[in-house]
Amino acid sequence: MRIAMIHTPLTGRGGGERQILRLAIELQKAGHEVEIFTSAVNEEKCYPDMLKNLKINAISYPLAPFKSTGSSSSEEVEKTSYVRTLSRKVVKRHYYTSAISMIHIGRKLPRRFDIINNHNFPSEWAAFIAKKRLKVPIVWMCNEPPFWFFLPNYMEGLQKINWPLFEVLDRISVKYIDEIVVLSRIAAGRVKKIYNRSSKVVRSGVDVEFFHNASGGDVRKRYDLESDFILLHVGNLDPFRRQAYSIKAVYHLSKDYDNVKLVLDGAGARKELIRLSEKLGVRDKVLFLHTTNDEELARVYAACDVFVFPSLCPWGLAVIEAMAASKPVVVSNKAGVFEIIQTGVNGIVADHAKPEDIAKHVELLINDPKQRKKLGENAYEYVKNNLSWEKYAKNMESIFQEAICGFGGNVS
Repeated sequence: MRIAMIHTPLTGRGGGERQILRLAIELQKAGHEVEIFTSAVNEEKCYPDMLKNLKINAISYPLAPFKSTGSSSSEEVEKTSYVRTLSRKVVKRHYYTSAISMIHIGRKLPRRFDIINNHNFPSEWAAFIAKKRLKVPIVWMCNEPPFWFFLPNYMEGLQKINWPLFEVLDRISVKYIDEIVVLSRIAAGRVKKIYNRSSKVVRSGVDVEFFHNASGGDVRKRYDLESDFILLHVGNLDPFRRQAYSIKAVYHLSKDYDNVKLVLDGAGARKELIRLSEKLGVRDKVLFLHTTNDEELARVYAACDVFVFPSLCPWGLAVIEAMAASKPVVVSNKAGVFEIIQTGVNGIVADHAKPEDIAKHVELLINDPKQRKKLGENAYEYVKNNLSWEKYAKNMESIFQEAICGFGGNVS
């Protein structure tokens, strides 16, 4: 098969970026021709070891706020013209990256592919425009639908104007998608509610042995955590990920356990979370990190005692990575990843994921080292046996083949 894959700017490290790059590599190993199309690339910040093994086409729009670069210099990545800067003041930056950049990619996608596989929102807009020209099927890897459908509090200022326009374009685009793939039943439910479309659940993979073999001793020593019980929460710092819940859980635990510390590893604004930790009197128990490479991230996982995930996201790659590192996980039942967790077997599901609930589950693990060890070992065995990148690629390959045959094409 000749596969065109579309993604939003590949300028940083994240679950979506890792997913599409690993999928492309596995598909190449299986003998398929794969090219990735995006609006911008940073070859140093976005998984350089994977990028160098793939054909990446950066199709930038003149007013887009990112430009492709091989340098990690923020000045070079963010350099803008006067017109572009003025445009951003009139319409929020997200409007340009979403609407104009994706439509531009759809108009420029060349005629040499059997199928289009788009990933993160709003890549479905590019796929829709391309399909109208190229007459090939689309498989959308919908990691999560657009957030405005279920987070109305994000509609502020000019966004009140932008989002209705986005919704119209989004609903039209999705009508032309041949197959929608999601990571969890929670995500499938959202797709059904928003678009009235069914979808297939396919779990993505994880670098199991990479995370399993890491050592966290140097992280504990560097941050003076050698005698502490460490909770870890990995993910971008935003309300959707609920880092505030993890801080509040530490507050509850701190009443009886002085050595419990929380590590928050992720990009984003820390100001509100720092203010919360100060208000609760646990600022000295919360450590903010932002790892910039996989090796350091693996060591952070290895350093923790329990991984907590009260998030609302429709999947949760960080949980899978923690499980690969043989760590016991406490997960919200509002996160899609809870669907692979059996409480007391390979992790713990917090039914409501309120801070006090998380604290109670963690407290049981603090006082039961054997249970922590058992949950961690079973977690590792589960991901090793069920969540490889090779298995993910084979499942996606089958869906691609079905889409092409259903579209009236030939699988090559």
